Amino acid sequence: MRPALIVLAEDPASGVPRLTDDPDAADTLLARTLELARAVGGVGRVLLFSPPEAETSLTSRSLGFRLWPADGATHGARYASAFRQAGELGYEGALVIGLDMPTIAPDRLTEAATLLEDHQGVLVPGEDGRVAALGLQGAEPTLFPPGPDLPDVEGLRTRARQQLVRLHELEPHPTLTAPTLADYLSMAAAG
Repeated sequence: MRPALIVLAEDPASGVPRLTDDPDAADTLLARTLELARAVGGVGRVLLFSPPEAETSLTSRSLGFRLWPADGATHGARYASAFRQAGELGYEGALVIGLDMPTIAPDRLTEAATLLEDHQGVLVPGEDGRVAALGLQGAEPTLFPPGPDLPDVEGLRTRARQQLVRLHELEPHPTLTAPTLADYLSMAAAG
């Protein structure tokens, strides 16, 4: 089984949803997240992007990734569609991350991807209640409520129980938030 590691990216010129509107900060987060994804073993790498016009600005940065437009009008819809798109692209499951978790260790993502062989889903919660990474063996559209945002960890757990989707949960990961973003960017700039 070879799952996709999907990096879900909005156009850096628009910032990163729920984190920053600053294009320079978004560009740094994109670069760090792609670097992180390249270090994850045993996966195919896909960069799902939105809007479609972002393709030209992302092409030169997508070495080692399949560059593909994300389906969906909102961030939440694009996240939910990523699992279906992974299947359409020929992968057996997907592990999805956004640009807001560039500090997660590649080994943790490799572990999560490996666990997909034996588990219907794998969840890496963020310490603030957001989803740091979510892996599913296949598309599970009922896990995602309609609306513009993705569910928080508790909402995802509840919907998984209701839909009989078994999620293997890993330890929470420290979350990058708007207040901690400046410190992270300073450390990233320092090397």
